[in-house]
This record gives sequence, structure tokens and C-alpha cells, in this order.
Amino acid sequence: MPRSSFEMTSRVAPIVLAFAQSRGLDPKSLIEKHQLPADLDWRQAGKLELTLPAQRLKGLVDDVADTLRLPHLGLELARALPKGSYGVAEFLMRSAATVRGACENLVRFNSLLAPHQSFRFDETDREAQLHHGIVGSPDAMSVHHHEYTTLVLVTTFHSMVDEGRVNRVWFTHPKVADVAPLTEAFGTDALSFDAELNGFSFDRRFLDMPVKTGDAALYAFLEEHALAALASRPKSDDLIDRVRQNIREALKAGEPNIERIATRLALSGRTLQRRLSDIGTSFQAVLDDVRFDLARAYLKDVRLDITQVAYLLGYSELRAFDRAFKRWANVTPREWREHRPG
Repeated sequence: MPRSSFEMTSRVAPIVLAFAQSRGLDPKSLIEKHQLPADLDWRQAGKLELTLPAQRLKGLVDDVADTLRLPHLGLELARALPKGSYGVAEFLMRSAATVRGACENLVRFNSLLAPHQSFRFDETDREAQLHHGIVGSPDAMSVHHHEYTTLVLVTTFHSMVDEGRVNRVWFTHPKVADVAPLTEAFGTDALSFDAELNGFSFDRRFLDMPVKTGDAALYAFLEEHALAALASRPKSDDLIDRVRQNIREALKAGEPNIERIATRLALSGRTLQRRLSDIGTSFQAVLDDVRFDLARAYLKDVRLDITQVAYLLGYSELRAFDRAFKRWANVTPREWREHRPG
């Protein structure tokens, strides 16, 4: 069930305020209107993180887009974003040896870049895929936020290798009225909407290409700092890790439900749901995430037929697994197995 009431930690609010000022709007009025901290220094855009209700951030972004009559504000924000706005994690990606290493670091240091978004890196036999968004909450962020994050990632990819091009781009929001600016920005008309997450793909051959700005010594230095910064982050995902582990165990006995998992954690079902909501997710979203991870692992084992995979994931019938997997991957389990390596 879509939710947008939880709090998000993001750099987007100051970035939007700085952009608004550059277009003649008064940041102080926006701060007051959207109940942001009165002492917020938008001049530190890109360096300052702000934690606020997701709905409030969404309201700010949409308000600025409507006031400036910019139906693709996110693309404008991404183009205006100064290099280095995402700090050590960004430079760690840029100094990686290969594009594959950069993609892996995007996931590895997810919480330093966008703590409440989920980043996922997948490979097929033909392409690499980078996904981002809030699992289970496709409406938590503004359409402009989706487009902004996707173009920032695509721009970073383009800066890493010569002749890098995007194959496909997808978004969680419904199709927009004018897709021409998206086609121009991403260099492809292969756009799709109403997806589970936002993201883009590119040819797999780019993964092992060296990053133009790769620097082994700088990478080692930055990695040390990134790991220290990661260690200092609040452990808000500890609950998710425990829920995931208990779901994996419960799947052995059939389809798990929130009451059963809550009992394992010495909580009530209502308390578990509330605590998951507070950190931006839900029991169903975590369950889907675990099942999707396990499904892909099981499907790589050719000794298991599709019915056995469904059973291992706690589904009582194959049709339910087919429907769920197609919702996650846009293809059926059989199609995934036929077109994926291993």
C-alpha cells in the first residue's frame, strides 16, 4: 500500500531552494510555507542533508515546479547540479577502476547518497540495470524527484566512459503528458512508466570498461572515509535486517504473515508495522524484496522447476508466484530464466 507519511533524509530540499532562488523565487517564503527549519541555509545546496516528512518534501518540489511552470523540474535540477554534490560516495564511484565497480559502490554506499531510497544493480546477459526508489512506496517522492535522481545517475554514467549510451529508462509514476524532454535528456525513446522502481539500463559490455577518472590511490583513500561515514550512520535498518532473516526462516513453513514474524521479534503485529512505516517501508515491501532476491537465486538453479521455486517462496499455487514475479521484474519467472545468465 503506497505510503508517503514517513520521514526522508535527503539533499534535495536545499538543492530545490537554491534553484528556486536562481529563478527569482524567495527561498525564505518557501521555507515558511512548507514548514522547513527556519535556519536552513540553502546556499549549502549539495552539502546539507535535511530530514523531513516525505510528503512535505514532495510538496516543496511540486510547488516550485508549478510556480516556475517547469513540468520537468527534475531534469533542470540534475543539469544544474555541481559535480561533487554527493560528497565522498560520489567521488568513490568516479574513482572506481571499472563501471561495474562504480555500480557496486552505488549500492554499497546507498545510505551515504540517499538514505531512504533503495539502489539495486542487476545484470542480464545483454545489459546492466540500475534501479532506484522507495520499495513499496512508489508515490512517496515527486515525479520531479524520480526524474532528477535518474538523470543524475545517467549523467554520472556518461562521465565515466566514452560513447556510453542508455538503452531503456523506466519510472514508477504514470506516463507524463510530454515525453520529448525525457527522450532528449536520456537519449532514448525507450521509456516506460508505472514500474516498481525507477531506473535505466545500458549495454553490459560497458561494465568492464575502465572509468575515465579512475584512480586507485584516490579510491583507497576515499573508501576508508566512506566506510567510516557509513559506520557512523544510525542503524535504522537493523530492524529490516531482522525482519528479512525471520522471513527467510518462516518461508520454510509456508507463507509468512506479519503476526508470525512479529511474534518471533517479541512485538505485536501493529507495533512491527508502525516501526517499519517509521523507517519508510512496510512488511509487504520487505516480504516482496526477500522473495524477489530468493526467486532470482532459485531460478538460476536449473535443477529446480518453476513450481518448486514457487513452493520454496511460500506460494500455495504457481499462478500467484507468476503474478508477483511479473510485478517485480516485468517478465514471468520462465522468461527471466530463459533470458538471464547462469
